Amino acid sequence: TDNKIVSKKTISLHQEDDVEESYNDIPPPPDGGYGWVIVVASFMCNMVVDGISYTFGIFLSEIVRDYGETKGKTAWVGSLLTGMCMCAGPLVGILANRFGCRATCIAGSLISTAAFTMSIYCPNVDWLMLIYGFIGGTGFGLIYLPAVVCVGYYFESKRSLATGIAVCGSGVGTFAFAPLATILLEAYGWRGANLILAGIIFNCVIFGALMRPLEYPGKSKLDTKILSINSEQSEIVQGPKKASSHSVLSNSFAESRRRADSTGSFLARNIMEAENAFTSKLSLASKKSNTVQPLARKDVFYSGSILNLKEFQSQKSLASYRHSVLNVSYVNNRGDRYQKFEKYPAISATTLICILLKYFTAENTYRRLLKDPIFLFVGFSNFFGMAALYVPFVYLVDCATADGIDTESASFLLSIIGITNTIGRIACGYLADFPQVNALFVNNVCLILAAISIGFMPFCHTYLAYATISIVFAIAVSGYISLTSIILVDLLGLNRLTDAFGLLIMFRGAAALIGSPLAGALYDATQSYTIPFFVAAALFGASAIISFMVPCVRACMPHERKLQNDEILTPINQRDMKT
Repeated sequence: TDNKIVSKKTISLHQEDDVEESYNDIPPPPDGGYGWVIVVASFMCNMVVDGISYTFGIFLSEIVRDYGETKGKTAWVGSLLTGMCMCAGPLVGILANRFGCRATCIAGSLISTAAFTMSIYCPNVDWLMLIYGFIGGTGFGLIYLPAVVCVGYYFESKRSLATGIAVCGSGVGTFAFAPLATILLEAYGWRGANLILAGIIFNCVIFGALMRPLEYPGKSKLDTKILSINSEQSEIVQGPKKASSHSVLSNSFAESRRRADSTGSFLARNIMEAENAFTSKLSLASKKSNTVQPLARKDVFYSGSILNLKEFQSQKSLASYRHSVLNVSYVNNRGDRYQKFEKYPAISATTLICILLKYFTAENTYRRLLKDPIFLFVGFSNFFGMAALYVPFVYLVDCATADGIDTESASFLLSIIGITNTIGRIACGYLADFPQVNALFVNNVCLILAAISIGFMPFCHTYLAYATISIVFAIAVSGYISLTSIILVDLLGLNRLTDAFGLLIMFRGAAALIGSPLAGALYDATQSYTIPFFVAAALFGASAIISFMVPCVRACMPHERKLQNDEILTPINQRDMKT
């Protein structure tokens, strides 16, 4: 019995070494080559999704007149489109990790195309909310997240440049779609314009098809090693004579479990642990694809230069850093440090709801973040900021038109915001790459600028004034949006980026759902845009105040919590495993 227990421990260590060696088979991001095709595809997807989302305000007045509804109610159509795009993030992440960025983006393109096409037959605003807003927004989410992830998937040392180019699609889309939407609206009405936009969205099928997954070089050694490990584990139960069939091994473990129930011995408990290990490894061995999962890296959402990460600086080499940022769990029930693939296992489509529920109830994911005061302050700051963000995009054109500015010139204000936003994102990304620049402080300054610019919008009565305020607002928005992942890493650490980013996007999505309808309801009550813009400015101001409090909250945290958030990743070849 003692010999078998020793053999079990020896095989466990050998098992860790084999899984460690399999990391060497993981292909490094190409950092160029076909990766630039991915950047172009991501740029175009961002251009289409954000270009259409940000220009909904151009159609708002026409839809209000067509259905005879209030602006507050009709604004729910556009807010559902943008809100669902973000709220669908966790579900889209699961789908992208299971089926890949290519299939997910193509599916989202088809869903959004169908939704925009069917929206022209909606008999009332309620149906338009469901078809255009809810279904169309979900489809946009299926396009948007793969476009973001795929760039980080293909780039490592050049990721800052590649991400900067890709996200510029948002500003270019706003710049291009604002005059296009105006022309289509005047020529074909909002229904005909939506039909043409559906055709434009359909082109994202092509862009999604370009998102080719990374593959292991040649035949993966991981499956062979796993099966070898499973065979060795079976010797613990059956001795040297064993059958190689998976069914026979499963039966042997079932028999061992029955013996464990009757004896309750230490050996029996080790046998059951071996069974659990077998089941886990067998699920990996049964994977049909040798592609790398899109969310297999903890830094996939990080938009800055990895050279500034303390997690990178703590490693001996780029390969060591690459191994350390795999999405893995760190601590087992004995407190040993080890790594294994278990964060994003292969799943079937029928279990998606269960997985989502698990994400919201598991102690080590969202619930732990919701108990973190730093994340809560960042989350509420983003909630207030995002509630105000879409108010100018939806109502600025109508406000300028009411001031006597012609429709084409008023629509071009969104184009000004779009092109300035593009330049601002590049500038903010460049500044954030300097280690001495505090990304959180830059974000807070941008929030103050956003509050000031929106607060002055009711006092604008000339086109020059509107254009000037639009430029200031665009600069503020560019910093607010582009620095998100860098701030999360600075405050919470790279280990928690994926979960924190996903939950923060849900905060933003919930805020985007209520921001525009609230402003519309205030307009319906006052018949003026003064109060809606003042409320939006107050929301941005509240966001800035909360964000300025984050460093104070962090300074008051216990030292142990700071160490947890600032944990430096340990390279695989430097792990200490207890024997």
